[in-house]
Amino acid sequence: GQNRMFEWLRQHDYLGKSGSNRNLPTQYSMDLGLFRIKEGSYVDGNGVIFTTRTIKVTGKGQVYFINKFLGREQPAV
Repeated sequence: GQNRMFEWLRQHDYLGKSGSNRNLPTQYSMDLGLFRIKEGSYVDGNGVIFTTRTIKVTGKGQVYFINKFLGREQPAV
């Protein structure tokens, strides 16, 4: 499931491992164009504004990870 996927991505340095960078893409994976970050905000019942960050895998990222899981060689970036 998604928990195993996120753990695998953290172990292989595609996502940050701790602190405020946990589950955010590393500079390396952003440079490859594998992810994008969608930011949003909402106000809770007490009037406090929260900012959310959602990680999205790009089309290029989908092809990259499918090929990686299938053991195919990656094309030059």
